[in-house]
Amino acid sequence: MSLREWYATREILLTGVTSELGRNLLEKILRSFPDVKVHLIVRSANGLSNQDRVKNIFASPGFERLRQEDPEAFSRVTICEGNLIYDDLGLSEEDRAKMKKVSIVLHAGGPHDGIFQFSEELPNIEALAASSSLFKHKGQINEHLQNEHIPNIPLALVRVALLGPPSREPIPGHVEILKGPTAFMVGAGYVRGRADKHAELTPIDIASNTLIVAAWERAYRPKDVGAIVYNASTIGCTWGDLIAKGHRAARKFPYPTFGIRGITSIAWLHWIVVLLLEWLPSVLCDTIVGLCGGKQRILREHEKARKALKSLESIAWRSWPAERNRIQLLHQRLRAEDQEEFPLQVEIDIENYILSVAAATRKHCVDENVVTLFRKIRYLFFTLASLLLVYSLLCAKSILVS
Repeated sequence: MSLREWYATREILLTGVTSELGRNLLEKILRSFPDVKVHLIVRSANGLSNQDRVKNIFASPGFERLRQEDPEAFSRVTICEGNLIYDDLGLSEEDRAKMKKVSIVLHAGGPHDGIFQFSEELPNIEALAASSSLFKHKGQINEHLQNEHIPNIPLALVRVALLGPPSREPIPGHVEILKGPTAFMVGAGYVRGRADKHAELTPIDIASNTLIVAAWERAYRPKDVGAIVYNASTIGCTWGDLIAKGHRAARKFPYPTFGIRGITSIAWLHWIVVLLLEWLPSVLCDTIVGLCGGKQRILREHEKARKALKSLESIAWRSWPAERNRIQLLHQRLRAEDQEEFPLQVEIDIENYILSVAAATRKHCVDENVVTLFRKIRYLFFTLASLLLVYSLLCAKSILVS
C-alpha cells in the first residue's frame, strides 16, 4: 500500500508546528494528503492567540506553493489551545474529544513526556513518530534506545542532526530565519570547528519525510516490538566541502557582513579573525555611517550572524558517528513513486543547493537597506584602496626619478 493510500482520510495530531520542522511537516502533509485532517496544539504567546500564530504560519512564504495548489487545505486544520508541559497538554475537554479519531501522532518539537502520556490515552492510536536530537548521545550512536523514555504505544523515534534548508520542498534552499547551518553556507562568519569532519546536517524536508514514513512503517509492526529508532540521513559531505562549494553563491549573493568564509580548529586564530576582520570593521563602518547621520546596521548584522553560528560551533568540532542502516532499509521498502515523493536519503548537487540557500537568505533574512549600505561601503573601500595604490606608485616613481 502506498503512503497516499495508507494516510488517505486519517486524522493526525501534530505538535511543534511553530518550529521550523513543524511548519515544514504541516505543509508537506497538507499538500501530499488532500483528505487528511490535522489537529494542532498551539499556545497563545507574545500577545497573539493560537489562531493568529497559525494564520501567520499559513501566510508565510514557505506555504506559498500550498496556497497555490490547494487553497482550501487550511480548512482541514483544527487548532487547539494547549501547552506540552501542562497536564493533559493543557487541552480542554472539548478539544480532547475532537481527537478521539486521531490514529497518527507526529511530534515535531518540544518535550516528549507530555505528548507520550497523552498519546497512550488516544483510543485509535496506531503510531507515534517523534523527533529527537542526535546530539544528546555520545560515542557511537546506534539504532536502539539510549536512556530514552518508552511510552506504552507503537513508537518510532527519529533522531535528527542540525536542520538545514530544504533540499527540494516546498522550495529548494528556502529559509526564513538565519540559523547556524544557513549562516555557515552563505559565509556570514568565520567558524570554529574541523573542516574534515562530516557535516551533521539534515535538510529539513528529509527530516519531515522520515517522520511521515517512520509512522507508516511503525504502524505495520507488532505493537509489542517496542520503540524503533531511526537516525535521519545527513547531507553527505564535510564542513570543508560546504565552504569549497559555496564560492559561486558567495560571489552572486554575498552576505552583508565582513564575515570570513572559513573554519578552523585553532581557538586563538578564530578569535583574532572574528575580532580584527569581522567585528572591528563592522564597528568602524557603523561609526562612520553614524557620523554621517545614517542608521547603523552593519554591527547588528554581524551580531546576528555570530549568534546563529554559535549553535553550529558546538557541533562542528567533532565526529558524531551514527548508524543509518534502518533508513536505507526503510527507503528500499517504499514503492518507487513514494521514494520519489518522500525521499529519505540526500542526493543533491551541493553547489546548487548552497546557491539556492544564498538566494533565499538574501530574499527573506536580510534587509535590502543593509545590502545597499554594505555595497556602498565596499565600493568606498575599493575606491580608497585604489587611490592609495595610485598615490603609492606615484610616490615611488618620483623617488626613483629624483
